[in-house]
Amino acid sequence: MRKDAGVDGDAQRINQLVWMFFLKIFDDRESEKELLEDGYRSPIPEELRWRNWAANPEGITGETLADFINANLFKSLKSLTSPDPRAQLVRHVFEEANNYMKSGTLMRQVINKINEIDFNRRNDLHLFGDIYEQILRDLQAAGNAGEFYTPRAVTQFMVEMVDPKLGERVLDPACGTGGFLTNTIEYVRKKYVHSVEEEQILQSSIKGVEKKQLPYFLCVTNLMLHGIETPNQVSHDNTLARPYRDYLPEDRVDVIVTNPPFGGMEEDGIEKNFPKSYSTRETADLFLVLIIHLLREEGRAAIVLPDGTLFGEGIKTRIKEKLLTECNLHTIVRLPNGVFSPYTGIKTNLLFFTKGQPTKEVWYYEHPYPPGAKSYNKTKPIRIEEFEAEKAWWTNRVESESCWRVTFEEIAENNFNLDVKNPHAPDEDHGDFDELLAVHNQVLLDLAETRDKLKDELMRTLQTTFEGQDELNLQTFFDNFAFLTDAPNGVGKLRQLILRLAIQGHLVSQDISDEPASKLIARILEERRNTAERNGMKMPSPLPPIPLDEMPFNLPKGWAWERLGNLGDTNIGLTYSPKDIDKDGVPVLRSGNIQKGKLDLSNLVRVALDPKPSVLVTVGDLLICARNGSRALVGKAAIIDRLLERTAFGAFMAVFRSRLNPYLYYFIASPLFRQMIDEVGTTTINQITQANLRSTIAPVPPFAEQERIVAKIEKLMALCDELEAKLRKAESDSERLMSAAVQHVLSLTTSLRSLPSVGDSVTDDGP
Repeated sequence: MRKDAGVDGDAQRINQLVWMFFLKIFDDRESEKELLEDGYRSPIPEELRWRNWAANPEGITGETLADFINANLFKSLKSLTSPDPRAQLVRHVFEEANNYMKSGTLMRQVINKINEIDFNRRNDLHLFGDIYEQILRDLQAAGNAGEFYTPRAVTQFMVEMVDPKLGERVLDPACGTGGFLTNTIEYVRKKYVHSVEEEQILQSSIKGVEKKQLPYFLCVTNLMLHGIETPNQVSHDNTLARPYRDYLPEDRVDVIVTNPPFGGMEEDGIEKNFPKSYSTRETADLFLVLIIHLLREEGRAAIVLPDGTLFGEGIKTRIKEKLLTECNLHTIVRLPNGVFSPYTGIKTNLLFFTKGQPTKEVWYYEHPYPPGAKSYNKTKPIRIEEFEAEKAWWTNRVESESCWRVTFEEIAENNFNLDVKNPHAPDEDHGDFDELLAVHNQVLLDLAETRDKLKDELMRTLQTTFEGQDELNLQTFFDNFAFLTDAPNGVGKLRQLILRLAIQGHLVSQDISDEPASKLIARILEERRNTAERNGMKMPSPLPPIPLDEMPFNLPKGWAWERLGNLGDTNIGLTYSPKDIDKDGVPVLRSGNIQKGKLDLSNLVRVALDPKPSVLVTVGDLLICARNGSRALVGKAAIIDRLLERTAFGAFMAVFRSRLNPYLYYFIASPLFRQMIDEVGTTTINQITQANLRSTIAPVPPFAEQERIVAKIEKLMALCDELEAKLRKAESDSERLMSAAVQHVLSLTTSLRSLPSVGDSVTDDGP
């Protein structure tokens, strides 16, 4: 899909994949129904059913397939008029779906891959469930789409604590990709469902609403994967758009579990749907008001809310007063930073309450990081096992270092501020507000200086290398520059963009006096042949030329495409077993010894073996992770930049030896190489074979230009490192400054309250 000119970014790729998954799952479910129901008729016209245009791997392709999808499939599915609920579901799903792919040939390859899955086969379905979960997690890195994914551990814990029963109506009014709904289905099905009739009760008791098309699409497909035959109980709508007073008693539900969008503003006019005393455009506040309204007496809710709702004043105070007087807010679980990274670093809280009785006391539980961790991230997310302590405490509550309780009277006296500090935690010195503000302002000035320096360097580079070309819209690039440099996560994307520009020949100017890459490659092959002959070895046969249709983009003059196997030697590392480990043995490099592209020797395994010379590293070797349990780690690499005496590399690693290694290291770190290994790597065990690595094609510049590219990349990466460090410093200082500001305001408030009353001295002119 990355080869297709019409697909731009992960969000579009996911959108494209999901409508294909939907039709394949729908078709497999229809096959099952045809076996179980006499006279079953599909709501989809016969020629548009997946089995009749997609299932045959030798079926229509190229322009014929692209024309069929654009002119027939989408047009017809968007206009289905049958009253059949399944037809309505298909129409709703495709109303705002898009076919982004332009190449029918590439589309056929994607379709054939999807056809390898049988959604009626338990093992396939279980494996695909894990894949689908990963797709949802990937949304966190796909721009604003990340707001629709709540970590599975959080949804599972919230559902378990709310304990929905069979027959209770369960609602998620901002259901996103359906995580809370699918967890509810799994929980109730496992605990209560033992018959077909009970399954039907379960399926009719789940309801969700989602405003945006992509998450709605993902949610419907997710529910189908979890056995919901026709997920029409999920509406593509905005819960907040319906006036508050129009929700009737029959709309009320027994259980609400949700993570409403927060930090954003609803469209103009939405706030008018709510009572004036709660009128705001902050989405989290509006959802909280509506959730209280939609719960039945004794109804239970679990909701994710940001810290801002807990300590906010004004309308937020009135909303919290409503919550505590109409509901029993019995528990707040305070989550640490990073649970929702990279979408947001805002601290979040899980609020659990029951409607019908006022709050007498609120219990707080401060969820800690797991031992040894300082934050969560994409590769180390929060896990359900971490909530075992909360589960054990839930029915036997006693105060400890991590949990405490606060009475309603204390909260009311503090103007309904729910941001209550852990009384068992050591007092934190927030520092002097004015001093911290001055320091923070200086940090921001330093940050702006580094950002400008990086922007100027890139602008000079790109304006020179793209002179007279229209391949890159420089204005658009620099319009987006602020977005890429306003958070550490964005700097990571900027690094990838720099590497992409470098290996496409857009980072330094070309010099016509440079020896062309074709001569360099011929000389490398000749040198390898001579070396092999001197050592009495057989020279590996050159790999075949690269067909024109395999080249991802056109190269600048003087560059050449070549297979890595012709540019150097590849070796797979040392195989050993646990019994070979010996603290006095030979050190072995593994994937964990590559940290952010650098060699880290702090955690070496040693083995009592006598390794062959081919598995010992030398200075200049390119060390690559060739196999790993995590697909994201496959392909990470580092240059051996120091002399390591008799040090081997493990069997899950590969070493590539080439005189082009400084440049090829950056090629392997680039998005193009990641794209290539995603296409050739074996999915089930996450690996690049030696043959895969040797056959991978690389863009090769003239040698002199390689040296200029490496120097330019290193200069830009150093600026990126500096920028990222300053951004992290600014984030850290900002958090401390905010804490100091809160303390500053509280101290001012206390001082004002201690002043004598001025009520007696009010005149006609005011106090």
